[in-house]
Amino acid sequence: MYFDDTSIHKICILSWGLIGDVFIRTPVIEAVKKRFPAASIDVVVDPSSVGVLLNHPDINKVIPYSRKKKPALRYLAHSLRNILLLRRAQYDLCINLYCGGSSPLISRLTGARYRLSYNHTPSLRWANNLQADTPSFCGNWIEALAKMLAPLGIPPEQVRRGTSFYVTDAAGQRAAELLHGLQQPIIGLNLGAGPAIKRWPLSDFLALTRQISETYPVQFVLFTNPGMEHLAAEFTAQFVPAERLRTMPLLSLDEVGAVMQECAAMITGDTSLMHMSFGLKRPTLVLFTSTRPEVVEPVDCLHQDCFVPDPTQTDPCGNPLGSKEIPVGLVLEKFAMLVQQANLIQ
Repeated sequence: MYFDDTSIHKICILSWGLIGDVFIRTPVIEAVKKRFPAASIDVVVDPSSVGVLLNHPDINKVIPYSRKKKPALRYLAHSLRNILLLRRAQYDLCINLYCGGSSPLISRLTGARYRLSYNHTPSLRWANNLQADTPSFCGNWIEALAKMLAPLGIPPEQVRRGTSFYVTDAAGQRAAELLHGLQQPIIGLNLGAGPAIKRWPLSDFLALTRQISETYPVQFVLFTNPGMEHLAAEFTAQFVPAERLRTMPLLSLDEVGAVMQECAAMITGDTSLMHMSFGLKRPTLVLFTSTRPEVVEPVDCLHQDCFVPDPTQTDPCGNPLGSKEIPVGLVLEKFAMLVQQANLIQ
């Protein structure tokens, strides 16, 4: 259909999913804002993901919309309220970056003049009058998402391969209090991840940090993950020397970002805090224990990937996934490369 780009003043972007999923969509949102600089952009996310986008300068409003279907009456009431909210906004363009679940129906119900998504299901084809061919997602996922924007006149190469994150001044003040007295360089540590398969063994983390502290004049900050406080407690109890580690309490995403911003580098698995580190442009050492580096790695942040393929586990494209059996020695080598690459130790 004919697309009148001069009529785009209000944009809604559907972006449900895990926190990491929302992070990798930030460059897509930024590309849309660059294409329509005068337009106001609202983004719909799960309540747990609001903090990813809350301070982003390209976003007018972050709308929490829970997809939890129980209890049913509450879900129906909330859905009706949210759909009415979206309809009253009178969007000119709705972009469905989520694609699954009831998102095609919600996209249609926004009443937006133009509705854009992929075309791989009948419901998506029914809901949207602007459609892009669905890519394979066998490479970098940001590059795949970028292909959805072609009907808007946005070439894929104009979508930056790298995430973004912004912190508030208030969070920065909180970080200064939490880090008071620590000497640079500070290395941030993230042990946690939702699926256990994404967690490198705690004993290996302890061995790694012990050897790093023996080689480099660094101090460590350990982030505590919600629901995995026991990991932080166990690591803290066994870490030697104790005076070179400071364990953070549970923090908001904003506060986590502010603390991370003060770190010279991050060591993490493939989790939401990895994406945050990429977004803050922190030199990052990533342990890919069950996923593949090329799916998420950015081009605008220094990083080193630790990946040992497991031929017994493959992704939908037939590529071997990562193994948790990443030798500590390999990780130390990668850390040394990151130190040299980023000039971390003066």
